[in-house]
Amino acid sequence: MISRQDAIKEIVSKGLMSDQNKLVEKLLNVYGIETNQVTVSRDLARLGIVKKRIKGGLFYELPSVDVQTQILTLAVLSIEYNETTIVIKTHPALAAFVGDCLDQYTDLPILGCLAGENVVFVVPKIKEEIEKVYLLICDKLSFKEKG
Repeated sequence: MISRQDAIKEIVSKGLMSDQNKLVEKLLNVYGIETNQVTVSRDLARLGIVKKRIKGGLFYELPSVDVQTQILTLAVLSIEYNETTIVIKTHPALAAFVGDCLDQYTDLPILGCLAGENVVFVVPKIKEEIEKVYLLICDKLSFKEKG
């Protein structure tokens, strides 16, 4: 049996849907899922589904971009390194977000991060591989040197 949220994603991805009550009807008629407009409204918000202008009308659409990736791309101002440390400068109040994201990447060879208001210090596991770690971090954060 398909979950309600998966059914909503499927309905939205297959056609133009603009009304929550019609979405409730379709869930019942197509998937046998009984629900109400309030629950569907919450599901749409949790799934990141928003209304967008398509063909002159407003219709629900699945998010086309990963929000976390988009925030990371916009948050980072610069990334530099020396012999022992990688320093990431961010817009104010985003360093902790960037540091938390880096800590979650289990494939990054880092000991850890220390984040302040707008700076993240990253320590690689092996200091001789700092350039490799720098390049991996740039890739993970979708960072391109401005030049």
